[in-house]
Amino acid sequence: MAWTRRPIDLQSAYTIVSRRTCLTFAAVAALGLCVQAPAHAQTMTAPEGSIEITVGSGPGATPDVIMRRVAKILNEDKIVTNPIVVQNRTGGGWTVAANYVLGHPGNKNILFGVVPTVYATPIVQGLPNTYEKVTPLAMLARIDLLVIVRADSPYKTLADFVKAAKEKERALSMAGANVGSTDHIVNALIEKAGGVKLNYVPFDGGGGQIISSLLGGVVTAITLPPDEAMPLLQGGKARAIAVLSEQRLTEPSLKDVPTAREQGVDVVWGQYYGIAGAPQLDPTVVAWWQDKFTKMVATPAWAAMMKDMYLTSAYVPANEARPAMDKVYQGFASVLSELGLAKK
Repeated sequence: MAWTRRPIDLQSAYTIVSRRTCLTFAAVAALGLCVQAPAHAQTMTAPEGSIEITVGSGPGATPDVIMRRVAKILNEDKIVTNPIVVQNRTGGGWTVAANYVLGHPGNKNILFGVVPTVYATPIVQGLPNTYEKVTPLAMLARIDLLVIVRADSPYKTLADFVKAAKEKERALSMAGANVGSTDHIVNALIEKAGGVKLNYVPFDGGGGQIISSLLGGVVTAITLPPDEAMPLLQGGKARAIAVLSEQRLTEPSLKDVPTAREQGVDVVWGQYYGIAGAPQLDPTVVAWWQDKFTKMVATPAWAAMMKDMYLTSAYVPANEARPAMDKVYQGFASVLSELGLAKK
């Protein structure tokens, strides 16, 4: 993805299932036909005992919630009978979680949530890529992002925010996760598109710390996915001043939030979530997980999760997940390089 700020285009690599429609973009599929990817035609081996999904964010953050919902659907719908637990291993912009998984090559009982930070952190730190070392099992979902201010903020729109930022350099601030995270990228994109300089305040743990910094008046604005933003919006504690998508969201509670582009700030950015296994994972275990995730995304519980969390299902099975992850990585590398945040 070049620095045009357009969403990463994965349509050629996988099926995108929205909350209301099911479209496949594979060359052999007819428009409007929902085609489910077949499982590997090979022997499948199930892991024995409990399964851990390792995440690098704190409890309650979107990656944590997504992986807990995935675990719940797999177990409650009896797609996987092994108990599945989510383990939070925070620190270092997901490097603590990544190093834990990388330290258990071939382990059949460890999964890893692949989130935007997994792609971005190695780029900004000049380190080897994590996503290339783990074993891709699936791309799962995409989510749009909102720019949020306090309810009593004088800034009613993103245009107001940018106008004020032009009056005094770094007078306005945004909080987010570590340097190179989605939050940091959004901060940099707004700076670039608006011709302004903001004060970026990073919090390694993300989640609650970021929200507290906004509500406590430490920072002016933050970036949140809709599922994290809605309690603040519905509780009258915050206001959404922009959605960073191509078009406005259709949910009744968010349909009046204008896009950044509508306000003259040319920024479009979203997040993709996937899941992987440990390095050097047995191909027969990979095939087993492909079968399980393919069944999972066809359940009513998965559709309900997409609606509840304002997600778009973007399922890519294991046998196609590597090129899909490559495209997401290339998008991050391009933008981070353009913004001067890449060390490699």
